[in-house]
Amino acid sequence: MKSTTASSDDDEGEQEQSPNIFLHSLFLLFFTGCYQSTGDTGSMVRQAASVHPTKTKPVAAPHGKKKKTIYLTFDDGPNKGTRHVLQVLTEEQVPAGFFVIGEHVYGSRDQQATWDSLQQNEWVEIYNHSYTHALHNHFEKFYTNDSVVINDFQRCSDSLHLNNKLVRMPGRNSWRMSTVNATDIVKSKAAADSLYNAGFIVVGWDVEWRFNDSMKLKQTSDEMMNEIDSVLLNNQTKTPDHVVLLTHDQLFKDSAEVSSLQKFIRRIKANEEYRIEFVSKYPGAVQ
Repeated sequence: MKSTTASSDDDEGEQEQSPNIFLHSLFLLFFTGCYQSTGDTGSMVRQAASVHPTKTKPVAAPHGKKKKTIYLTFDDGPNKGTRHVLQVLTEEQVPAGFFVIGEHVYGSRDQQATWDSLQQNEWVEIYNHSYTHALHNHFEKFYTNDSVVINDFQRCSDSLHLNNKLVRMPGRNSWRMSTVNATDIVKSKAAADSLYNAGFIVVGWDVEWRFNDSMKLKQTSDEMMNEIDSVLLNNQTKTPDHVVLLTHDQLFKDSAEVSSLQKFIRRIKANEEYRIEFVSKYPGAVQ
């Protein structure tokens, strides 16, 4: 740049130099200056990058809210597996709902102590699973008398001083709320209707972590995660992008099952599309 400015101040004879000679000299001057200032070709690249930084594709900002919600629910506690579940929830800091049986709270000193732990845990919400668990699993007899059903759930609510109206019918996957009305067994339809008319919100489930005769989990944590992925992808849940998972406290008495639960929860947390929430946050769960 300096040489071209100087040439404009020289006499006319010097301006008539051969254009090829002039360009060649200019190229040598430019190349030598760059080489001396950088020292090596690697430095030349670094210097050029500092002046003209490489443009990179902008990284997308994370979503403000995750799109799909999983509701973890545990039935039939308090029992021997409840404390292990509480430990996992506390370590992973995820919310879950426990549908408790009134009689189980008063079944033993250990169950009473576990009940106290449930109430004190910030990652827990407690819901109603009846007082006697359908007259100790006599489901057909229980659901033929609507007043017996209502009284049993009301007894559980009163004795445990529950502060919400969320219930799950023992042995029945029925739903009664403002957004979902579903019945799995027709003979229990009247009982579900009566519970809802009495002010209770009846919550069923979309998927179940099942167990065998030895009270061991049937699905691995990976299989359970794949099942949830599938029902959400194929819109097979009661509410799109919301899935309620049913499992039972007593399945997590052994370390292998506890490890499966923790692995499962960690997989959910690692998936950017999913979040875990209390059932009380389910659409329509409040009257």
